[in-house]
Amino acid sequence: MTDTIVYIPALHAGILQFLSESDGTVWVLGSDVISLIDEEFDYLRKEIRALKPEDSLTAVTAVLPSRNCKLLTTTELKKLNTKTTSLLLPQEDIFSWLYETHLPHAKISFSTTFLRWNRSNTLETHKPNTPIAETFAVANQSSDWWRQVGCALVKDGTIINTAFNHHLPSPYTPYIDSDPRNSFHKGEHIDLSTAIHAEAALIADAARKGISLENAELYVTTFPCPVCAKLIAASGIKKLYFSEGYSMLDGETVLSQAGVKTHKISEPK
Repeated sequence: MTDTIVYIPALHAGILQFLSESDGTVWVLGSDVISLIDEEFDYLRKEIRALKPEDSLTAVTAVLPSRNCKLLTTTELKKLNTKTTSLLLPQEDIFSWLYETHLPHAKISFSTTFLRWNRSNTLETHKPNTPIAETFAVANQSSDWWRQVGCALVKDGTIINTAFNHHLPSPYTPYIDSDPRNSFHKGEHIDLSTAIHAEAALIADAARKGISLENAELYVTTFPCPVCAKLIAASGIKKLYFSEGYSMLDGETVLSQAGVKTHKISEPK
């Protein structure tokens, strides 16, 4: 069985998704381990929304009654540092450090499921080989639980801007206040959401920076919704490359009549 170590400042759907990837004990970081980590990563103490570890344990135990959930103390941390221990950790800065400094003998695997912003994914730079690969890399920064969309703006063969769908005013908005979009099926009331779509975010950012979109190319992971299709049609973008379909195709006619050529390309391996 594979145990899991997790930091739970606030319990949300992303954490539950992460915990479903393993079947062993759920170890919730205790106060002494958090203090140990905080000596290296002092920003944890600034997490004003954070529950007390004991309250986090109570919450996750209530939601996952069939799982064995415990607080991870420094004593238990030492016991886990054996060759027979199999652990799943979030791919975050604090857990990479914890593995290198306190769990070098354990069998470790990392999950890329987005749980929170940290120094690693905030400052990370990544240079995929193609624009469409860049869109999928950018999409990984989205905290949206339903769909992660990324897009890249290309002019003269160079990527000059990227964006991903995100919620406003905060990436955590749907986990704090919920999202009105959750009440409807695919393709229904797409305007009722706390999220800004990747294409809209990119076009708005380009306007703010004074970037002309005339004759530009747009690469996006998923075909645009009707609203974003209208923005693209009016922006001056002339070519649209996408990899995945969307539940509404109303935008195809708008794009076509605006002279925007659309091309479906394969998702990068």
